Amino acid sequence: MHLHGTPQDNCSYQRRRFSKKSPGNDPLELLKQSSVKRDYCDEDGYRNKHQHWIFGIATSGDSLESAPTLRTLDFQRVTSSGIDFIRKRGKGAAGLASSGKSSTLLCSFGKYRPGETVEQWLAEGQCEQINLLEEDGSGRNLLSVIPSRSIVEIVASMVVKEEEGKGLEEEREPMEKHSHYMEVVQRTRQQLEKGDLTKEEIEKGIMAARFVPYHMERLVGGPDQVMWERWQWDRDAGACPEGTPLWDAPKLLLPY
Repeated sequence: MHLHGTPQDNCSYQRRRFSKKSPGNDPLELLKQSSVKRDYCDEDGYRNKHQHWIFGIATSGDSLESAPTLRTLDFQRVTSSGIDFIRKRGKGAAGLASSGKSSTLLCSFGKYRPGETVEQWLAEGQCEQINLLEEDGSGRNLLSVIPSRSIVEIVASMVVKEEEGKGLEEEREPMEKHSHYMEVVQRTRQQLEKGDLTKEEIEKGIMAARFVPYHMERLVGGPDQVMWERWQWDRDAGACPEGTPLWDAPKLLLPY
């Protein structure tokens, strides 16, 4: 009698892995390198073209009775300073970046199947507005990697709102004239392709922001592992000057 399963099961179990080795002291750098391996971004942390690289971010409501505000957003860049993204300018975007409220971010990559792993990231932090056009040491900025469809549709939406005298505070504006909006989208796309859409017009509709975390968790697992690996990093909120990680040593946690 086999008390621990068939010989085949035992061989399969023996092949499974688990590592107690620290994955690194900077979780943002680890997130970037993992994204590089999956072809989501380049070595500088900028998103690669035609990649569906997204995360969800939630911020508490204005009162105990208010539901949290949850958004699905595109990564634009990951560096040791934080996670950069864009929003359409308006009440929601301004509130996210200026309220000082804590936000929670969640993202997941990979597939749970033999030879591969699923990787989930949870982070807590705050958002701040950054300069959309500010260039880094390589001469690039966020505007250079934002998908053209995002620029076109955000700017077109702002144009239609201005035509109709609608304020920026409206977050969910009904599309009352579908054919007209499509015309504005096509015209805006042509302007962007010809280089006739000015940076001022783009900045008028698009706000760049950075999520600066003070707590991060990484959960990794797959069929080839004995159990999930769960690591945690912490630092004091606000103790994150530009380019300075200042993270405490990572902690290996129980998987559940």
